Order: sequence, then C-alpha cells, then structure tokens
Amino acid sequence: MSDVVDKILEFSDPYKALEEKVKINESEIVVENEKFKFKKPIIIAVGKASYKMAKFFTDRIDVKGLAVVPKGSKVNLPIRVIESTHPQISEESFKAGEEVIRFLKEEDYDLVIFLLSGGASALLEYSNAPFEIVHEINEKLVKSGLSINEINVVRKHLSAIKGGKLTNYAKAPILTLIVSDVPGGDLSSVGSGPTLPDYSLVEEAKRILAKIGLEKYSIYLSETKKEVRNSKHFLILDISIVLKKLKEYFGNRSFILSSEVRGDAFSFGQNLAGIINTSLSGLGLIPPYILLSGGEPEVKIQGKAGKGGRNGEVCLGFLKWLKGRARLYAIATDGIDGNSEYAGCIVDDSVVIDDIDYYISTHSSYEILEKQGKVVKTGYTFTNVNNVYVLEVFK
Repeated sequence: MSDVVDKILEFSDPYKALEEKVKINESEIVVENEKFKFKKPIIIAVGKASYKMAKFFTDRIDVKGLAVVPKGSKVNLPIRVIESTHPQISEESFKAGEEVIRFLKEEDYDLVIFLLSGGASALLEYSNAPFEIVHEINEKLVKSGLSINEINVVRKHLSAIKGGKLTNYAKAPILTLIVSDVPGGDLSSVGSGPTLPDYSLVEEAKRILAKIGLEKYSIYLSETKKEVRNSKHFLILDISIVLKKLKEYFGNRSFILSSEVRGDAFSFGQNLAGIINTSLSGLGLIPPYILLSGGEPEVKIQGKAGKGGRNGEVCLGFLKWLKGRARLYAIATDGIDGNSEYAGCIVDDSVVIDDIDYYISTHSSYEILEKQGKVVKTGYTFTNVNNVYVLEVFK
C-alpha cells in the first residue's frame, strides 16, 4: 500500500479516536467533560468498527458484552462475538437482534456502553415484518441508487429496534459512542440509530417505498421514537475529522473540497477530472495542489453487473475525462468497495483503458482496474467512516 492509503487508514482508526476522545478508569467514563459512573457496565458493539471500539474498553475494564461483527472478521475479544451479514440483512441479522434484546433484558447492569458504527443497519435487525419481506426490501434499497439517508428512513420505520426503539429494552442509562459513515453529520442515520431519537416520519418511509415499487409493504412500517430520555450520544469519528487530519498532513497546498459527496459515483469522477481540466485553462486553482473529499456516492444498478463498486466507478469517470497530470486515490475505509475484494483504486494520467464505456455500462470497473494493477486491497480494516478521495494535481 502507499503512504497515502496508510495515512487514510491511520486517521480512520476508531481505537485511536477513542484514545483521543474518551477517558476511562475503573468506575467512570468521561466524554466531552461529561461523566458517566458505573459499577456493573455492559458493552454492546455493533458495526464494522465494533471490534476496535469494543477492544478499547475491554483493554481497560472488566466488562460483559456482545460484539456484532461482519462475517469473516476473525476477531478475538473477551466478550461474546456474534458474526452477522452485510450489506444484506439475513436470518443471522435477526438472530443478532434477538440476542441483543435478550442480553439487555436478562443481564444485571447500571450502564450500557453502546458502540455504534456503519454497517449496523444490516448486521443487527429485528422486525415485526417477516424476514423474507425485510430481506426483499433491503436488497431493493441497496441497489436502488437512493441516498443512505433515504435508505435508513425506511429501515428505521420497518424495524422494531432502529429509530431509537432499542432503548425500550434497556434497564439503565445508555452511553452511545458513534463512528459515523453518514455524510452530512446525521448521527441518527448511523446504523439506523437504534439508541437515538429519529425525526423522520412514517409517511416519508412510505413515499420512499413507493419510489422503488414496494408500496404494498407500507403496512409493516411504524413510527420511530422522537424522544429518548435514557440515552446520551457522542460522535467519536467521522469523515470530516479524517479530512481535517489529512489536510494537516499534506499542508498548505491541500484543500478540502467536500465531506458530503453524494450522487452518482461516475459523475463525481467526471467532476474531479473537470476541476483539473479547468486548471489547465488558467482558471481555478493553479497546480500543484491536493483536493480532499469524502462521502458516499451512489451506484444505481439496472440489470446484470460485473465486479465493481463506488470507487471503481469514480476512477473510471475520472479517467474518461482527465486531460492533465494527476493521481487519484479512491479508498473505502472499511476495506470493501461494492461486490469486490478491494478497498478501492489508485489511478493517474498514465492509465489507458480501451473501451472504457463498456466497463462503465456493465458496472465492472474492477475487472479492468485489477488487470491494470491499479487496485488496493487492505482486507478488513475494522472501521468505517465511508470513502476518502485524495486528488493530487501536478504541474
């Protein structure tokens, strides 16, 4: 891996972020000058960052707990580890939800340390709707091209534990610490907000279901909690924090373009190329410079697709229109982009792809990028602050 990729992953590390933000001793946790005392705490960690978040606490206190992690994570913790699925909701997701509810109901505790990160929406589920219907809705949502915010509105209203509803089962106060993968700072969308209040309405969820032709399932939607009295939450790490650290690392000729990248992934790549092409005409920034951005562009898949992902499509859009000298790093901080085994790609103006439109139209970006040797493979990173884009523009 390159030094730039190493820095992206270093700044995205939830363990290090917790070291910076949380102070803990045998009977007290301090977060942003607020104190949370305990004698019998429990931990529930859910999401792609759950291993490192849980490890931070189990390295410091003796505590019972559950960690729900993506299948294949192969982690070792002194608390129970439950493997579940992502991005598809499965029967294992429902079993994980049942286990978390049972744990909250049966254990003796005076504080719940709830560690939440991206991916929790699929890893943890419990619903009054039959599993087959929840699975169908989720599969249609993740392939729809809808924003993560819209997807999570439906997930919250379909679930019996999301949208603040998990707090119904807690017997003691909840301290929620969040590693966010959601652009724009809406923390209630991270993992569909099991312990946070939610201000979206069931009518919104119905309209979104109608957009994807599943309005018949609106009967299974229910309203979320608009007030949660027994839970406090804090942001530990997100894309904006990572981008600020990257800017400090790169120095004065680096600029943060956006922490809220949304919309079509291929179009975002085109726009990055357009910024460089504008520089060549003497307008805008004068090279050399570095542009930093992050977020979650979308890919809308219609029909059969090959091996691809958001970052692969960003890179193809970039290469198709690039005229100047530049290098683009497109990295998924969780280590997995789309249906590939890659975290992303590193491409520059030396890359030439014949018939690039074919790979764009078939959503098979990694089939050509791996042949070109431009892919980045990290394996599981045990974090998720979404995608980071570093664009180096040369003279």
